[in-house]
Amino acid sequence: MSLCAATLLSSSFKNAGQTITLATLLSLPTVAGLHLVVDGKATRRINEAESKASKAESKAKEAESTVFEAIGKLTQNQSKLTELSKKNSELATELASVRAVLEDVNVHRHQLIVYAEKVQPTITQLQQELKTAQETAEALQLEIEELETDFEEKVEAEAEERFQAAKREEIQRIFDEHDAITSKAMALFKRLQSWGQKVAVSHEQKRELITSLASAYNQNLDELGQSVETERGHYLEQIELLHEKVGRLQHQLNGDLLEPEVNNAFGFAIEGRIANELAKLIFSDLQIPLAVKGFNVKSDGSTDVGYGYSRSIPPEAVVEGLRRHSEHLARRLGIHKITAIRKLEVGDLIVLTFRQQPAVKASDIGLYVGSAEEFVNYITSHPVRFRLIADPGMGKTPTAAVMLSEILKAGTRRGNTAKGAKVAHTLVTVSYPGVNSSLKDSDYPLDLFLKYGTETAAIKSFQDAIDDWEYRKQNVAYAEQFFQIWCWDEFDNTVNSASDPQALANSLKTLLKQGGHNNVGWILSGQSVMTKQIPGFTNDDRSLFTEIIIGIPKIRHYLNTYGKGKNSESNLAKLSRNLDEIEEYIDHKNELITDDARLLRVALVVDSRSPKLYFLPNLDTVRFDTEVVEETRQLARQFRDGQTGNVFSRVSPTADSSPVTTSVSRVPSQPEKSPIGVQESLPHCPECGSANVKPQSQNRYKCTDCGARRVEGKMVWK
Repeated sequence: MSLCAATLLSSSFKNAGQTITLATLLSLPTVAGLHLVVDGKATRRINEAESKASKAESKAKEAESTVFEAIGKLTQNQSKLTELSKKNSELATELASVRAVLEDVNVHRHQLIVYAEKVQPTITQLQQELKTAQETAEALQLEIEELETDFEEKVEAEAEERFQAAKREEIQRIFDEHDAITSKAMALFKRLQSWGQKVAVSHEQKRELITSLASAYNQNLDELGQSVETERGHYLEQIELLHEKVGRLQHQLNGDLLEPEVNNAFGFAIEGRIANELAKLIFSDLQIPLAVKGFNVKSDGSTDVGYGYSRSIPPEAVVEGLRRHSEHLARRLGIHKITAIRKLEVGDLIVLTFRQQPAVKASDIGLYVGSAEEFVNYITSHPVRFRLIADPGMGKTPTAAVMLSEILKAGTRRGNTAKGAKVAHTLVTVSYPGVNSSLKDSDYPLDLFLKYGTETAAIKSFQDAIDDWEYRKQNVAYAEQFFQIWCWDEFDNTVNSASDPQALANSLKTLLKQGGHNNVGWILSGQSVMTKQIPGFTNDDRSLFTEIIIGIPKIRHYLNTYGKGKNSESNLAKLSRNLDEIEEYIDHKNELITDDARLLRVALVVDSRSPKLYFLPNLDTVRFDTEVVEETRQLARQFRDGQTGNVFSRVSPTADSSPVTTSVSRVPSQPEKSPIGVQESLPHCPECGSANVKPQSQNRYKCTDCGARRVEGKMVWK
């Protein structure tokens, strides 16, 4: 600004020096302020420059190190370049020598070409002379061949002529010699013929003499051979007997046995005779020689027999062999059982223990196991809330059939209690999902009550049971007149096959806990001892059932699983011992039974007080009154359809009367409907699936499409 002011004033000052001086004076204040401003900016820029300089210095150091590395690499490359230059000079020298050699080769090649041009006429002349010589040689060869052919023909002709002459002379000589020999031979033949007649007579006489002598000699020789063979046999027999005696003596000295040794000092004791016969049987069947030493009858009815054994056989091997075949030996000998085989520790004896009869006598078996009649009394005097547990083929279905038969005979009670009043009628519905595919249960004993015969239908039966229970809660009069028993075979597997086993189990447990209030009972069967293995159930749910375990192996499994919960150690040990005794008794009795339906089976009833063992009744005791069962179903249908109202005569049946004979006012029959709890279902043919089926007598249906006839339980309900 000062400079600008000075410039403007310069027009009034004509002297340049004055102008500059004036401008300088005017600019001093401004310069001083500007200096302060510029000084601050300069200081800031100097600081920035210093920081940039420090950064540039660090980068320069890095660049310097990089340059040093590049210089090192450059030095290495220069040394390699020097070596390459040296090799290049060597290659140039070699290339010069190769060029010199090539020039020499070209010179020699030129000389050879000139020499070949000079020699070519001579070569052509020699080729012509060689061709002429070849033609002359061919002509001479033809001439030689002709001369050879002519010479051979002449030689062959001369040879043939001489050969024919010699052949004629030789033939004539041979003929002459033949005539002379023939004449001499005829003379000799005549002399030989006369002499041969004399020799023939002499030979005939000698032949007859030799024949007679040979016959006599052979006869004497045969007699001598027979006598020698007889004597030889006697000697061999004596030698074998001596060998056998020596062998026996050697085995006796070594403590070995060659055959069983019986003991004849037992007299008429049956145990001693069994011991001797057992030793013989062991030798004949197992080739084990034993010596009977003695026997001892123990207080429990078993017998110990002491046997000596051969020292050449280890006693452990003898014991193991006898144990492995103990059942076979007992069966062959006709005794009950060989209970133990052991090596006596204090002596060289093997002790075999056997029983002629089971440990439990028939008169004492009642102390261990209740009878089949007592089992029936228990079933009919307790609530119908049973769960049968058994392995396949152990009698779950026959037992359920017997239980239902006896329950229907005795009648059910109000509220499913032991002391309730008798209910007038009892309905039974059976579910068995494997009946259509089972070959074992082709003659199903509960076919009269079977309604659910497939897996799908069996799963549906649970919902039908719940629906029936809901109906009973709303219709108390119906529940008072009709007691409903649900029999679920294969209960465990059926629940497991449901789409939602947990939800189904929760609904079923509600029914099982409260259904008894509405006259509902149940009989379940399955294989699982542990209730928690049923989907949705726990071990606490065992209280919903009275468990019946069939078969001694299954009973032992149950006791090992739950036995300690309700039984003392002493009672459990006593029960285990009793099972061992009972098992022997049952096996012994079942060996005599040929009818499978009459086989003895034992079951453990898990009572709230204490477990009880019972013999199970067989299937022969099952009796179902078909007419009464069908009449009861018809009454239930009519009641549910509202056709009877409340006209049931409430007559309580006596203990001797049938629980399903209560009178009822009848109305005209109506078309039959499906059983209770499934009124929305209709029967379908299991063969073709058609719904065109007609009811017939004896609870049967006929398909009008395919003509198949099936009982109600084998129809498919949809």
